[in-house]
Amino acid sequence: METPLQLVIGIDGGATYSHGVAATHDGRVLAVVHSASMNFTGSYQKEVRRRVSEILRDLELQLPFSNEFTHYAVSAAGIFSEATTDQKEKLCVGDSVAAFQGATLGRPGVLVICGTGTSIIACNEAEKFTQLGGWGPLLDDVGSAYWIAVKCIRAAIAEFEQTGPMTSITGALCDWYEVKNVQGLIPVIYHPEFTRDKFANLASRLDRKIGDADPVYQQICREAGEAVATLAIRAVEKSGLNTSPLPLFFSGGVLLHNRAVMNAFEETIRGEFRVMLSQPRLPTVLGAAMLALREAGVEITDPLVEQLDTTYKNVDELVSG
Repeated sequence: METPLQLVIGIDGGATYSHGVAATHDGRVLAVVHSASMNFTGSYQKEVRRRVSEILRDLELQLPFSNEFTHYAVSAAGIFSEATTDQKEKLCVGDSVAAFQGATLGRPGVLVICGTGTSIIACNEAEKFTQLGGWGPLLDDVGSAYWIAVKCIRAAIAEFEQTGPMTSITGALCDWYEVKNVQGLIPVIYHPEFTRDKFANLASRLDRKIGDADPVYQQICREAGEAVATLAIRAVEKSGLNTSPLPLFFSGGVLLHNRAVMNAFEETIRGEFRVMLSQPRLPTVLGAAMLALREAGVEITDPLVEQLDTTYKNVDELVSG
């Protein structure tokens, strides 16, 4: 009888997209899946369970017949590091916790995530975690793509009502949605299909269209970068992390692609700390896989990390192709 291949499952349930991997105990990624969003705050639990089941099914379809899933780690938007006992038993953690594992490989430092939403997690030398942000768009995701998009729409409204300066944001929005003025945006913005990810995409489109040309937009981006940096500084202070230079990892589309936000963020951070800025070592989905491997008693070594990274890229390329 064939001995089952022992595997762990790592799932990154993001607010915009979700990803899953199946990896052997020696760090070989054998299957990769990309799916839609999975958000515990913004979704019904039934919908979240359905999404997890779909990811597991799609992973299994890529695997050999004889396999055994020994441990799972599901990281999802909307779960804070103070997860419930039931969530911890299932290794269900906040998405920034898994992202931190992937970024720092579990070592002390700070991870700043600024994409569709904003979340910051710091870990001190005593392995104590501090998380700030991650409240979601309705409560406040400062500096995020959603935040930037809303600020831009408000700037267009202010121009229309003559309570703010003229801005090319208005023309860009009206051209894209084929409306005569900002009032025509109301049914677009409030339509049920204009979801959170569409706000994020709107911020990206505005940056490509008017990023270097419009003073109002530039000011919004500076405020975004400063707000994210201020939150990161507070996280470091609250965590008691006392490493110099400070290992600071950044990810998310806003910091990676919006130059004005990143410049303001870096300037504000460097005004407070000596920092070593870098991008995460591994993506969040592999951070989740690392958590599952740790739970399985596997030691996370440099060769294992390299194996995870290399095989993930190879399989992902095949899947994407």
